Amino acid sequence: MDQFGISRLADWLEDNTQAILDKKVKLDLAEILAAVDYLGVLDRPAKTYLNQRQASYYRDESDHKLNLIDDQALLTNTQDRIMVNHVDGAVEDDEIKFTYNHEPVFDEGYHAKKDLNLLKYGLEVIGAAASTGHFDAVQHALSKDAVLSLILAGNQLVTWQA
Repeated sequence: MDQFGISRLADWLEDNTQAILDKKVKLDLAEILAAVDYLGVLDRPAKTYLNQRQASYYRDESDHKLNLIDDQALLTNTQDRIMVNHVDGAVEDDEIKFTYNHEPVFDEGYHAKKDLNLLKYGLEVIGAAASTGHFDAVQHALSKDAVLSLILAGNQLVTWQA
């Protein structure tokens, strides 16, 4: 993965949206995890968060944007998501600010399309910012909970597709 790989992944998700939702094209969780690892925002490799408890993450790393309501549950059981939906600021001055919103992917059952949209839009926004050459500013500005949400969305989609 490189700075342009994040945008390529977002474009691939966009190009394959319907096929993914129709379960004709399988989402590769390894690609999502590689993008997250490349970003370097989280403290540990992305795959380790799939087996971590909510309480541990909340205590040790969370920036408290996610609603983590069951201390003993695994992070993969988290039903809240934080979507990266916009970036602004003065890139040349390393003043980048991302905006976020909660994405209700489990209202009245699981909505795979919402998780897929979270991945597409989040990766597109992050990828655009990462390709500016101001990667340190992007890393500093990104919410850990929003980056974790990419892992959670990807994992849930892969599980749903199985």
